[in-house]
Amino acid sequence: MGEFRFKYENRYAETQGYDGFLADKEELNNFFETSVKGKMADHTTVGIDSTKQHIVNVCYDCNIPLWMEIYERVTNIGNKCGVKLNWDEFKHCMRFTFIWMPPGGDLAPHTAAYFRALCAFNIPLRGKTEISFYEHIDNGDAGDIVGPKVGPTHEYFNPSFLNVNRFHGVKNDTPDERMILKTHLMIVPWDKAIQSVEGDEQVNLWDFTVPWQQKHVPLNNKAYSK
Repeated sequence: MGEFRFKYENRYAETQGYDGFLADKEELNNFFETSVKGKMADHTTVGIDSTKQHIVNVCYDCNIPLWMEIYERVTNIGNKCGVKLNWDEFKHCMRFTFIWMPPGGDLAPHTAAYFRALCAFNIPLRGKTEISFYEHIDNGDAGDIVGPKVGPTHEYFNPSFLNVNRFHGVKNDTPDERMILKTHLMIVPWDKAIQSVEGDEQVNLWDFTVPWQQKHVPLNNKAYSK
């Protein structure tokens, strides 16, 4: 059974990472600079202050070749972290978002809004990566509103699972840029994500085999050259 480096309630869980993650992170950073940046539309202006962060989304049906390149890297990193999700089972229901934040940038407490996902797999790429958590206050038919900060502000160094339906926020109070790659696991329940690390077996979302997967798919441990 695997263990997380850090876990907070049903909100957040950081993996232990692995030897070689820094090299894979550097390769992914380089891939972003050469193959993603400037080649995909920047969605920053969709409800977010463009002076605080820049967002690039890559979905399966908007650029399949690029999406596949990112998918291979994300699942490679996930598998090396001890994540035993059956990625191929739900691969077409995954979205990727590169989130870049300048020094002093901040993202107010929020939950999943534009992409209705059950959870996310975040890979830290640049700078100091911290995350804070906030209380949910019942506001009747209007839904929950943000309450006071709860728990620790956590600095993470390794890929992590995030429950995007619980209030969380980010503030980059450093002189350095910050960037993560967020993989939206649209249909992966939180407990399945946790089980995929803490359990011994590969985790499937359903008790049947999806049509495109008639046999067990070996874990991808491909090594990428820089």
